[in-house]
Amino acid sequence: MIEEQDMSIPAGEAENMGEKKIVIAKYPAGEVPCLASVLYEDDRPVEFYIRRKDSPSILGNIYVGKIESIQNNLNAAFVRIGPDRNGYLPLPPKHARQDRTLKVGDEILVQVEKEAMKQKLPRLTQNLTVPGRFLVLTSERKTLNFSRKLAEDDRKRLEDFFRPRFDGRFGIIVRTNAAEADEEELRGEWDALSGQMNRILDHGLERTCYSCLYQSESDAIYLLKQCPVRELKRLVTDDPETKRELDDYILRTFSEDDRPKAVLYEDRMVDLYKLYNLTTLFEALQSRNVWLKSGGFLVIEQTEAFVSVDVNTGRYSGNKSFSKTVQMTNDEAAPEIARQIRLRQLSGTILVDFINMREPGDQRRLRERMTEEFRKDPSRPQVIDITALDIMEITRTKKRKSFKEQLKDIEADAE
Repeated sequence: MIEEQDMSIPAGEAENMGEKKIVIAKYPAGEVPCLASVLYEDDRPVEFYIRRKDSPSILGNIYVGKIESIQNNLNAAFVRIGPDRNGYLPLPPKHARQDRTLKVGDEILVQVEKEAMKQKLPRLTQNLTVPGRFLVLTSERKTLNFSRKLAEDDRKRLEDFFRPRFDGRFGIIVRTNAAEADEEELRGEWDALSGQMNRILDHGLERTCYSCLYQSESDAIYLLKQCPVRELKRLVTDDPETKRELDDYILRTFSEDDRPKAVLYEDRMVDLYKLYNLTTLFEALQSRNVWLKSGGFLVIEQTEAFVSVDVNTGRYSGNKSFSKTVQMTNDEAAPEIARQIRLRQLSGTILVDFINMREPGDQRRLRERMTEEFRKDPSRPQVIDITALDIMEITRTKKRKSFKEQLKDIEADAE
C-alpha cells in the first residue's frame, strides 16, 4: 500500500499558493525514456500525462482517409488513415444522413476523436475541430457558443466581437480564457484558426490520401492552453525539444506583454523529475489506495465497465462521534475524489460509495459539493444521480487516455 503524500513542489515556492505551474520532465519509466507533463494548482498536481518521448499522440489529428468498408449492422465505417492504420467511424442514422451517403472507396476528412484502446481501433469523427487558447472551431456544429464560465459582461463583449465574423460556415466555441484577451489577440487567433479551418475544408481533399492535415498539440501545449496566462507562474522543462516547441507556440500565440516564459532546466546535480518528486507521484498513481489526512482513505478501481471509488473512515480514532467522523471523512473525500478523477484521467461511468449517505440532507450536500469541485475540471464531469443503494453516479467525457492506459502503452513498448 502506497500512501500518497502532499506532492509539494520544491522548497522556496510554497509561499506562492494559488498559482499554476507546468513541469515537463524527462522521466525514466523502466527502460523506456518518457516525458512526464504535470499541471500544478495550489502546489498540488491535478493533471499528469506520461508517454514515450518518441511516440506522439494521434488524438486530434486530421487525416485524408479512405473508406474500406461499411458495416450497416454497426452503423459504422472502417476508414484507413495511414498505410498501416485503420479507424472506426460511427455513422449517423440513415434518416439523418441527408445527401451525404458514403460508399467504399470514398476519400473523406476525419479526425481522431479517441485513441486506440486495447483491441479497439481509434474512433474517428467527421466533425473536425481546431482548438486555440481562446476559441475552438468546429466544421459541423455550425453555431456560435460561449463557455458557461464566462461572466455576462465578458460574454457580451465577446459576442459583439465574434457575431459579425460568424457566417455559419463552421461553428465557434468561445472558451473561458477569451475573457483575458484583448481585441488584437482575439483577432490574431481568429485569423489563424479560421484560415487553418478554411484551408482544411477547401483544399484538404486535394491532398494525397492518408495525409495528415492537422497535427494535434503535445501534452505540454495541451496543458498550457488550459492555463489563464495571469495564473501561470512557472513553466519549466529539461527537454530542449520541448523548450523549442513551447517557445514557438508562445511566440505565435501570446502578445508581448502577456507572454509567459518557458525555462530550460539545466542543473546537472539534480534531475528535474527528482526535484519535483515525480517518482513519488508516479508510484502513487499506480496505487488503488489514496490516503486522506484524517486517516480515512479512498479505494479506486478502474474496470472495463466503470470506475468505482469507495470512501472509508480508515484508522481515524479521534474524539468525534461516528456521525461527525463520517461527515468529516466525506467532506474531505469530495475534493480529493475530484482531483484524483482529473489526475488519473478517469472517464465514463464513475460510481462513488460515500459513507452512510442515506439522509437526503447528506446526499444533497455532497452532490452540491461534488458539482462545485468539478467546475475546476476542463472535462466538466457531471453528477447524474444517487442510486437506490446510495451510490453517487458520475459521468466524465473521455478526452485523453487514463493514467492506467498510458502506463500500459509504456509497458507494451518496453517488451
